Parts: sequence; C-alpha cells; structure tokens
Amino acid sequence: MAYIQGNPVDGLKQTVSRHLFLMVTVTVVLAGMMIAFSDNPMTEVGTIAAITLSCTAIIGFVSFRSNPLALTMLFNPARFKQAVGEEEAVIRQLENLSDRCYVFNNLTLELFRIDHLVISPWGIFVMGRVRKEGELEVKNHILHAGDASLDTLCTNTWRICHLLNIVIRKGWSEEVMPSPVVVPHAGHPTRIKTVDGMDLIKAENLAAHVEQGRKETISEEMVDSVAAYILKRYTA
Repeated sequence: MAYIQGNPVDGLKQTVSRHLFLMVTVTVVLAGMMIAFSDNPMTEVGTIAAITLSCTAIIGFVSFRSNPLALTMLFNPARFKQAVGEEEAVIRQLENLSDRCYVFNNLTLELFRIDHLVISPWGIFVMGRVRKEGELEVKNHILHAGDASLDTLCTNTWRICHLLNIVIRKGWSEEVMPSPVVVPHAGHPTRIKTVDGMDLIKAENLAAHVEQGRKETISEEMVDSVAAYILKRYTA
C-alpha cells in the first residue's frame, strides 16, 4: 500500500483554524497599532476600520482561494460531507498503489492547491479533481463540466507540473516533468481521454494509470528524497 499523507477533513480543519486565527490576530494587532499611533483615533475610526478590514479581506481571499472547500465546510455542511466522500473515494483508489509510491492529498504548493500528488518510480503525477457537476466536453479547446469552464483547474494543474519541474531541476539536477491528470466527477464519467496534454482518468483507474505499462524513470533514492522534501517543506 502506498504511503498516504493528508486527510481531507482533519487537514482542512487545521488549515481553516490557523487561517482564522491569523485573520483575527492581524485584525487586532493592525487596529491596535493604528489606534496607538493616531493623534485622534475617534476622528480616524472610519479610516482605521477600512484599512483593517481591507487587510483582513485580502488574507481571507488568499486563504479561501487556496482552500476552496473551506467556505463549503463553514456554510454548507451537507455539500462538504458529500465532497469529502468523493475525495475519500479517490484516496482509497490511490491506496492501491505499491509501497514504492507516495501520495500527498490537499497539498498547497506556493499558493497553488493540489488535490493529489503521486511520487513514484514511474513518474510524478499531479491530479486535479472535477468538482463541478455536468457532462464533460471540450468547447473552444477548453474543458467544461456542463456550462462551467474548467480552465482554472486545468491551468493550475499544468502550472504545478512546471513548478515541480523547476524545483526538481534545481534541487536534484534532473529533468522530470510531472504528468497532469484530471479526475472526472464520479457522477459524470466521460469518454474523453486527453485534453491539452492532460489525461482524463477515472478514479478507479488511477492506480493502473500510474503503475501499469510504464518504465521506471526515477530511482527509488530520488523518489524518497523528493517525497521527504515535499513532506518537510509543504506539510510541516
């Protein structure tokens, strides 16, 4: 069984708690400093409030942008429970990978969120899950779920691949380009196989996609080293 890092519920709750604490702390400290250094706080209360709330809003925007399920968890518990179930179903499939593989879930890499990252001797795979409902189709070279564009999902998945490529090139002097994978919504399977260089793989076929019919392109030492770096740098 693969090494699994990241729980969809515990990890998100910890992240949201930390970010909410940061927002409250920044708000209190910033407001306190502005009041302390103001000649007449009462006449400047509007300006102080506006600046403080603006800074808090920016922090909140970045937080929820990197953790899209956070808003769902806070304001739509039923939908959050469904989303967690969908994510756990994918993780169960990735658990079927061999013990030579590392699987990271709900990882944030330099503000870009990764649903699932697999590091294996057969390559590195960046996996983004389709959360929007609707039949998948390509319109104007852009993947859609019904009428909803999945351009952000696809673009960010590719960006993470290129970012990891740069990190590995600098840290290990090796040229490794991760493979982008889009996992369709369980309720809307598709016959589309590839879009813009990305493979569309159903959850139940992910383990086979990683391991079967591929040559080992990364040494076990490098697999362990890259996984240890990711674990220390982005999950600590």
